Amino acid sequence: MLLIFDIGMFDGADTAYYLSEGYKVIAVEANINLTKKAEILFKDEVASGQLVLVNRAISNNSDEEITLTISGDDLGSSSTIDNKIAHKNPLGVIKVKTITILELIKQYGQPHFIKVDIEGADRFCILPLNKQVRPQYISFEAGSDIEELVKHLSGIGYTRFKAINQCNFNELNNQEKIVFRLKRKMLHLLGYKDPALVRKNGRFFKLDHSAGPAPWCSDGSWQTSDNLMAKWHSMAAKNRLGGWYDIHAM
Repeated sequence: MLLIFDIGMFDGADTAYYLSEGYKVIAVEANINLTKKAEILFKDEVASGQLVLVNRAISNNSDEEITLTISGDDLGSSSTIDNKIAHKNPLGVIKVKTITILELIKQYGQPHFIKVDIEGADRFCILPLNKQVRPQYISFEAGSDIEELVKHLSGIGYTRFKAINQCNFNELNNQEKIVFRLKRKMLHLLGYKDPALVRKNGRFFKLDHSAGPAPWCSDGSWQTSDNLMAKWHSMAAKNRLGGWYDIHAM
């Protein structure tokens, strides 16, 4: 049974997907309230050992206590990074113990895939990885440090990359194809909002609650890090980066 780390479990949408595909999952979530809900939601998988829930925040040091600020606008936007939450109606704070990504790997084993979405702290999962300790696949949320993180991954042996638009799960080069633009325009002309669910690879993924298909079955073609960053900067310069993106690497 292949192992997946779901770093930033949130409401468990990605964890449920990975479990349904037959993977063993280590789901890490800093918000104790979400962890407790997952204990009930996935009680059978926890009992069988297919799922392990870890109530920790990823950091550069283990067993420290840091502050998680809860977002009133969106629980999934809660963060340990102050400037990520200041404009998102902060409701209060939760104290949470930390763990490093290397300690997680030492404790639970080398994963096949690590999904990272921890609201500005993704770098704490990416930068400690090295040529000896790295999953086959990894994904993280693109932020201001995208170039640094892609360069690091490239330097430790990752050779293929994708940028996936999390508002539609289309790869960066495909999101501007006329067929996708026409579908979106038609929805709006008919009076509909953007869909809450997107169908990919024969199943539905919930927007705003899911990272979408795993990297090996995600939309689009793999490319080099240089090609990815060239396209990224070109679209950023033209103000054509809509929504937010996950970077996949293999």
